[in-house]
Amino acid sequence: MSPAMNPDTVAVDYNADDNIEMHHIVATHNNLKQGNHTGGHAALVMSDTNKPEGLFQRLIISLDEHRSVKLLMRQWGPRLEFVVRLMLLATFFDDSFRMVTHFSELTKQIGERGCLQRFATMSSPALVSVIATAALGTGLLAQCSGAICLLALLRPNGATAALIAWSIAQPVLYAQLSNTAFVAESLSLVGGLLTLRAHLVSDREACGAGARARLVGRLLVPAMYVYYAGRSLFSALTLDETSDLAVFISSLSIFIINMAVLIGLVIGSMLVAAGFKSRLVALLLAFVNLGYVFYQYPFFRFLSFKGGEWKVDEDNMWMPHVALPNDVTAFDFDPWQIYDLHRYYFFLGVSVSGSLLLLSQFGPGDHAAQKDEVLLPIVSRAQD
Repeated sequence: MSPAMNPDTVAVDYNADDNIEMHHIVATHNNLKQGNHTGGHAALVMSDTNKPEGLFQRLIISLDEHRSVKLLMRQWGPRLEFVVRLMLLATFFDDSFRMVTHFSELTKQIGERGCLQRFATMSSPALVSVIATAALGTGLLAQCSGAICLLALLRPNGATAALIAWSIAQPVLYAQLSNTAFVAESLSLVGGLLTLRAHLVSDREACGAGARARLVGRLLVPAMYVYYAGRSLFSALTLDETSDLAVFISSLSIFIINMAVLIGLVIGSMLVAAGFKSRLVALLLAFVNLGYVFYQYPFFRFLSFKGGEWKVDEDNMWMPHVALPNDVTAFDFDPWQIYDLHRYYFFLGVSVSGSLLLLSQFGPGDHAAQKDEVLLPIVSRAQD
């Protein structure tokens, strides 16, 4: 890259013939030898001593016999990157829409139950309202402009900085620092943004800042799973004493499941943080997280159109985990507010999966135990 290139220039070229594997997601398998040509088609012949190892490699070799994987990646690579980027930005678009439609309510929440709660007791309500309005307006501007610019690949340097700043400030603004799940998911989101920033602002790679950003991003992405591992450990250690055999067997089964989840999350988080098999592990965790999000926050199931108006299913909707002041309980929330929380945590979870997919797509970076890991090795096709 030229030293004179603008820092906000996106150096992504999908038209180059030598760069069609979408950033080393697919690598060429060099153990295949050129065979005989039959019927004018390319032949794929392997030596007996160099058979493919691993499920992914065998699947890709089988697919490549019918359709060139390189050609598929050339056609679908940019589309996949756009979808992953859209997943990462989903929570920012959703939160921006929420801010626009509930601006006055959110301003009141920040002043009465957010970070300005103590300040409100020592100052006039008008001043608190002005400060809350300014803070929320700044967040709205940062989210809207940052998300749109990143989706369109415009000025990614400033766009990622704005979104990272808002992701850090949001738990503080809404007084949610005691909400461990929300903080952990926000840290994972910041990790995804750092990974995207290191990829798009590629001129920083030359001075090592890009590699350091990928390292920090890789360490932050599994933050949410560290939280879930801790919660699984707590659940496993809190068994109730009972003399009923059926209850004991049920508790023991739950204990075994919690321990299995704990071990899996700890191992997965360690592999991602160390950069060893991190692309494969991040890909698996991304799909596991999507399944969990659809199960835990299915906001689309709670909404129906009846009698000419939209209604929420109050009977089957539960309250998501959220940090509340001492004088506020879940019963103080109306059904639409609970529905809104489900929607927010749903898109936040989708964005966390986008962070994991970004790590799987672009790799762990230079500071990793396995920096040259390839996700889907493919064969070399012998041409006529």
